[in-house]
Amino acid sequence: MLALAAAAVLASCGNHNNDDIQVISNFYDAVLGKTEMTDALLEKTLSKDILESLWEEEYIGSYSFWKFRTGFQDGPSSESRVEDIQPLGDGWYQVSYQDLGIPGVTSVKLEQGKITDYRPFGVTYTLAHNYFRRNDVEDVLPVKITSEEELLRFFGYAAFMGRNGEPTKIDFDKSFVIPIILPETDLETEIIIDGLYHSRPDQLTLAFSAVRGEEPMTYTIAPFQLLIVDAIYRDSRIVFDTTESPYSTE
Repeated sequence: MLALAAAAVLASCGNHNNDDIQVISNFYDAVLGKTEMTDALLEKTLSKDILESLWEEEYIGSYSFWKFRTGFQDGPSSESRVEDIQPLGDGWYQVSYQDLGIPGVTSVKLEQGKITDYRPFGVTYTLAHNYFRRNDVEDVLPVKITSEEELLRFFGYAAFMGRNGEPTKIDFDKSFVIPIILPETDLETEIIIDGLYHSRPDQLTLAFSAVRGEEPMTYTIAPFQLLIVDAIYRDSRIVFDTTESPYSTE
């Protein structure tokens, strides 16, 4: 059955390096618990640098293979399987899979038949539009906003006439908000979200940067973004990966 599953994955990948696809498929079968993760498989599949980076003494001397998964310890089902592996170019492959019934996508890079790099499972989000930052509140902005009442303590609706003029609706029964606020500036500023990913089983890491204009404006702004994230991550610790200084702190 495992051979048939691997063949199905290979057949779905289109233009690819069959050997690379087989290496990834074998590794992910073990990562997802379909087969045994053996020392021989590790030595054959992972580069020395990756092996060293995955070793964590704090976890009773074990490898942190969850970094290649969604990071969840429980899910809506017991189903875990690789669904697709697609080449991205320059040795990178995108692996789509089910992890305890939770869909996941992780990218891995192969060089000379071994995995030498990876990009962790990314968490999907949407950006809220047509809100403004209230300047009459001195309370510290929380890292996570989990109710409409809390949202409206710090932000207001900025509706306008015409298409897409309504503020983004947020269902706090199904979602929560991660706010990013930068200090006031007189430079035109765009916040760039570089990624939101499950960096540990109980942690989300939000990577972002800012692009600023060179000429001062005649007024100041407080650049911000509001990320709407699925409620299944509500209990996760939020960590910022940035050179900026968001007001959001824990």
